Amino acid sequence: MRDNKAVYSTVEFDLWAHASRLIPEERYIIETYLDRAGRTLEAGTGGGRIVLAMKELGFTSLHGFDFVPGMIEVARRRDREGAIQFDVQDARCLSYAEASFDQVVYLQQVLCFIDGESDRTRAVREAHRILRPGGVGVFSFLCLESRRGSLAYKPFLAYLRLWRRLSGSERTIQYQPWLRLGGRINFAALRDASPHIYWYRIREAGALLEEVGFRVVAAGTSRQLNGGGRMLGSCDELAAEPVDGFLYLVGRK
Repeated sequence: MRDNKAVYSTVEFDLWAHASRLIPEERYIIETYLDRAGRTLEAGTGGGRIVLAMKELGFTSLHGFDFVPGMIEVARRRDREGAIQFDVQDARCLSYAEASFDQVVYLQQVLCFIDGESDRTRAVREAHRILRPGGVGVFSFLCLESRRGSLAYKPFLAYLRLWRRLSGSERTIQYQPWLRLGGRINFAALRDASPHIYWYRIREAGALLEEVGFRVVAAGTSRQLNGGGRMLGSCDELAAEPVDGFLYLVGRK
């Protein structure tokens, strides 16, 4: 498997196609920053875990897309009432009209699984394009500062740096191989095998959103959200605090 699409189409398919329920941080973000009556699009929906939960929370105009056709087939079957519009789409080039949504949901760290900086930027530009003026986007990222601060992962990061130095690899530490695939340890990670996932620095993720025209209005990690449902006003404020877990940003167009 050389890319993340192959991973989601095969070894990770069952996990992402049949997962259910929101994690606490997602529920907080959705209930705090999104309007139940707004026209909403979720990127990288998989089997529809998030939008199906949003339907249960009372959201009434829901859409979801994924680049793996099999995921969309499962999502449509799970939505027994046919209340949600599911499509096969590529986040880098969406067919939705400009300003056609009130809010977009880019959770599940979907941007981190897009290969290449330019393609990740294209995906965020598309998210901005399809939002109406004043619309809201909620995003989550794999957070490099969180991983660097974890005692459990520090030995692996040191090993990975050494491996790359010895092998002549020019990948930055922000590109990291999958450590688990299909619920099992991925021993190929020890030889830095593809595919890789991109881990964002806090300020870098904020700069990406701002580059395409979003204004970041809230920032936090799992640590802040699980410690009392607290978000900070900027990435600079967040970067000065202890962080842990996923990075969550809220942007307004």
